[in-house]
Amino acid sequence: MTDATALAAPAARSFTAHRLYPMLRAGLRTAETLAPVSVAARVAARVFCTPVPTKLATRHLPPPAGVAVESLPFEDASLTLYRWFAAPQAPVVLLTHGWGGWALQMSALAEALAARGLAVVAVDQPAHGRSAGWRSNLAQFTRALGYLGGRLGPLRAVVGHSAGGAAVTAALARGLAAERWVAIAAPTDPVQVTRDYAAAFGLREATREAMVRHLEAREAMVFEQLAARHGADRLRQPALLVHDRGDTVVPVVESLKLQALVPQAELMLTEGLGHRRLLKDPEVVRRVAAFVAA
Repeated sequence: MTDATALAAPAARSFTAHRLYPMLRAGLRTAETLAPVSVAARVAARVFCTPVPTKLATRHLPPPAGVAVESLPFEDASLTLYRWFAAPQAPVVLLTHGWGGWALQMSALAEALAARGLAVVAVDQPAHGRSAGWRSNLAQFTRALGYLGGRLGPLRAVVGHSAGGAAVTAALARGLAAERWVAIAAPTDPVQVTRDYAAAFGLREATREAMVRHLEAREAMVFEQLAARHGADRLRQPALLVHDRGDTVVPVVESLKLQALVPQAELMLTEGLGHRRLLKDPEVVRRVAAFVAA
């Protein structure tokens, strides 16, 4: 893939949009030139697992009035939870943001669900928002959902945006118990994400493969097995997929692939909302809340 093609690929834009991109790209290519593949792969893994923008841009944002905030230790980081007020024994809904996001991005949906009498819990994943840590990855997102499902469950529903949606499908395939689920603008193939990353930064295939092997050994989870095609077809819970046709970060074809794996899933397509405005759009919020509360 040429540099021009890489920069034009929708998924690559999540890596290239930040102002530090030129410096990071130059640093990674220098590491490839001067260091052994194993060293360059570790450097590439550190960048790949570092959310951009960092949590410093969002962790100061105050939660809505009446929302309780708590922190749980988790692995080498923590999980910050935001709980909307609900009656005792109200069905629990777990919300998770995507890569570089934060829990309060999903406040509009949380408030709509709380208004329907549901106990809403939104999480800052490790290295995001108010949670501890500076690096994370999809495997850790997935484990975090499984852990929270055990603590909070049984869950009425679990809702994920972007990488959070990918973590939802992976966690459900690994035993997370939820009556229904929602994936908003979710990618389906983490291996392809590493290819987009390598293309955006001009990394050689040998470096990308070594980076993936390094992360798989560290996380004890094979990236290929986190793909939606390994498990989503076994999910029998009602599902809703939401995607904007013009999404330039995660292309809409990803939700079309996911629906092909989960034929019973409902699909809501929007126009002109992009990747993140979906989370605040009144019609999307209404549709998701109605689906979860049905």
